[in-house]
Amino acid sequence: MITYLELARELLEKFKEYRIVHVPREENEKADALAKLASATINIWPNNISMIRLLQPSIVKTKEIGAVFGERNSWITPIKEYLVNDILPSDPLEAKRLKYRATRYSVLNGELYKRGYSRALQRCVGPEEAEGILRSIHSGNCGNHAGGASLAHKTLRQGFYWPTLFADSKRVAARCEACQKIANNIRQPPELLQSITSPWPFAMWGIDLIGPMPTATGGAKHAIVAVDYFTKWVEAEPLVHITEANTISFVKKNILYRFGIPNTIITDNGTQFDGRKFRELCDKYGINNYYASPAHPQTNGQTEAVNKIIKHNLKAKLATKKGSWADKLPQVLWAYRTTERGSTGETPYSMAYGAEAVIPVETSFSSPRVQLFQPEINVDMLKCGLDELEERRERAQIRNAAYQQRVARYYNSHVRERRFTLGDLVLKRVNPGTRDKAAGSLADKWEGPYKITGIAGHGAYRITREGFGELPRPCNAQYLKIYYP
Repeated sequence: MITYLELARELLEKFKEYRIVHVPREENEKADALAKLASATINIWPNNISMIRLLQPSIVKTKEIGAVFGERNSWITPIKEYLVNDILPSDPLEAKRLKYRATRYSVLNGELYKRGYSRALQRCVGPEEAEGILRSIHSGNCGNHAGGASLAHKTLRQGFYWPTLFADSKRVAARCEACQKIANNIRQPPELLQSITSPWPFAMWGIDLIGPMPTATGGAKHAIVAVDYFTKWVEAEPLVHITEANTISFVKKNILYRFGIPNTIITDNGTQFDGRKFRELCDKYGINNYYASPAHPQTNGQTEAVNKIIKHNLKAKLATKKGSWADKLPQVLWAYRTTERGSTGETPYSMAYGAEAVIPVETSFSSPRVQLFQPEINVDMLKCGLDELEERRERAQIRNAAYQQRVARYYNSHVRERRFTLGDLVLKRVNPGTRDKAAGSLADKWEGPYKITGIAGHGAYRITREGFGELPRPCNAQYLKIYYP
């Protein structure tokens, strides 16, 4: 502090007049609280206060003063002065504490050593030397880019010691550029699950694509799938080409002309759903067109779940004849529509039409419905079923809400919230399609750094990279992590 005091006195001499006023502590609580933070532990440091760790003095008048300043601020100096010259601090409590600490230290050939447990003697080093030792062990010629704890233990085994060894090791390992870019993908979800509930049947549809698949009859390699969020009814159709025109034709034929105009359609960010003509179709009929967060299909999870079921059933039916998947697709859809869904407790067919469909097994083995079928009674029963349909849908919606709550509880138990603020530097997970193919399995898993420039919604951020500009689409937090420069 002597150096700063001398500099302050020099500056005061340049003023014509100045006055020093003492402000009582009770009248200056904020400054007093800020001053106390200097002695606070790092674990309780407020997030809104920026902290910079200085490894050397910020003010150096001369080389002599700088050397004295650095020595006085080194943790080695007081212990060494006590062991060599028997000099103790003026504060009795600090003097007693220093005596207790010094029992584990020795001075040999002018160097301070600590008697350790893993090694007989460990040389004590200052902050600047410690930084070089950690970087050499972490990323030097014999470095293996170890994590913080492993780096600290390795440093101890090499015979070096300083009081903040473990904290400094974690900091060096966390800020290593190479380690951050090759780190494993983060599997834990960063945000709480947001469930989507449809207000009435056929009001909200999710649309997605399956493929590419083996070339089927007519050259189809893809399939477009749509699912209603209320009844779980599924529509699907093979596609030869994924174009905006084919998507519009599918929506008109399988949704608008069969079930009426929906309130909402949820899709991904593909060009076939984000084109001008598709937007004009939605505007023409007053349909809200929402897009899932880029690279985060879970926001359209209902459609993804249906896709998985369809592909699983196709694999089971096709065996070795994979090219006939388009011919088997109607059978798979019929099986799905007539199977009870766990979320609603009803089949999609009964939720849509108010009665259960007759499936082939009932005609082959004569079920009671087939044996006792009477056309007149059947018409009356169908009418009663339609009268009961609204109540059944209400019960199904309640069961679906309870199911979503159970799923959310399980999902949220694994969440490790990861949120960012404007200006944060982040790394983005490398897209498998854009990964450096020349590097093969040695390619980086993360790229960047990017800067957070906007918050696009729940868990989605707009990011920009210097020299590349802002990405055209927001990126989900699941594919971002904080970058330590």
